[in-house]
Amino acid sequence: MKKKKFPGIGARIVKSGVGVLICMLIYFLRGKSGMPFYSALAVLWCMRQYSKDTKDMALQRMIGTFIGAVYGLIVLLVISLFENVNVMVVYCVCSLLIIPIIYTTVLINQKNASFFSCVVFLSITITHSFDSNPYLFVLNRVIDTLIGIAVGVILNLANPHRKRDNDTLFISGIDAVLVSEGDTMIPYNKVELNRLISEGARFTISTTRTPASLITLMNGVELKLPVIAMDGAVLYDIKENRYLEKEPLDAEISRRAEKIIADMGCHCFVNALYDNTLIIYYGELVNEAEKKLFDTLIRSPLRNYTDISFRTENTEVLYLMVIDTDERIDALHKALCDGDIARDTRINLSKSVEYSGYTYIKIYSLGASKRNMTEKLKKYVGAEKVVTFGSVEGEYDIYIDDDGGNSAVKTLKKLYEG
Repeated sequence: MKKKKFPGIGARIVKSGVGVLICMLIYFLRGKSGMPFYSALAVLWCMRQYSKDTKDMALQRMIGTFIGAVYGLIVLLVISLFENVNVMVVYCVCSLLIIPIIYTTVLINQKNASFFSCVVFLSITITHSFDSNPYLFVLNRVIDTLIGIAVGVILNLANPHRKRDNDTLFISGIDAVLVSEGDTMIPYNKVELNRLISEGARFTISTTRTPASLITLMNGVELKLPVIAMDGAVLYDIKENRYLEKEPLDAEISRRAEKIIADMGCHCFVNALYDNTLIIYYGELVNEAEKKLFDTLIRSPLRNYTDISFRTENTEVLYLMVIDTDERIDALHKALCDGDIARDTRINLSKSVEYSGYTYIKIYSLGASKRNMTEKLKKYVGAEKVVTFGSVEGEYDIYIDDDGGNSAVKTLKKLYEG
């Protein structure tokens, strides 16, 4: 049975604990004035994964606190004008005042602050309306919250690392590097990658997968640089949804390879570009593995499957893919080599993980390689130095062997921050 991996304790968790501790210390330094509970709440609310979110949460908490405090103070002033006020009446009035409080946040276009406004208002009116000095509580409530906000923002924005390597281009694989065999990425990797990218790290991906598959796996990671996809056949800009560079198969070589595949009784998926759109041409499916693969992938809105009969002459074939039994792929590979196709192309064989007893064969242009496309990416982004991460020993600058754990991201973090 596969050993369960426990996530590490991230910086946000540590900062949350430290933030609450600081609030407690400030409480004692203030001579035990106020209530550190409210400062701690503000710290925990402001402690977010990303700096932008921290600022947004701090602003919401601050606005909500002031709105709630103003309404609460008004209620206290009104109560002070009367003697022997009925508690039930106060509670009913305070409940109805929730309506104008929330409406106030709508008027000033701060709807997200409505919850905090209500919490502060109720904590003042319901809990302390009949205290001997309720006005002091209002003041301390605001001060406590502001202390928590300040501590949270400072801690979350603080970064002890002064050196950042914004010159090096970091390129990582996906499978068994950033994601596990189950095609899942641990939250730590997403959070840290987004943080590093937002701080200026020049990070991107190089994979054998298509852009559609890559986008699905990297969902939640805000990549800014173009990615190398299809094993080096294309350089793809995710943000612009555009193919910047491509290394297509020669049209005549593609036709020869497709004929050999058909003569061997196999079916071929033709991955081609037409007007900057990836189209996957297919014919009659001949085995269970490709039928299941087709049924799964055709549901993706990012993939465009079209019957081979609609293929036009001006499409550029990026690569050919066949999935069949191990024996048939061995025979097909031999036939391709005997027909000199192997001399003019790059043929990649890989055992299928999903379908036991089946093997993939992919045929690329000789110029379609990760190394070649990396050089083009370097020129595109103006980088002199490149550091690569991968799960194949000897093929990358840094070998990663933890099946999609956090080793790659931790190493990237160390290299980038110094």
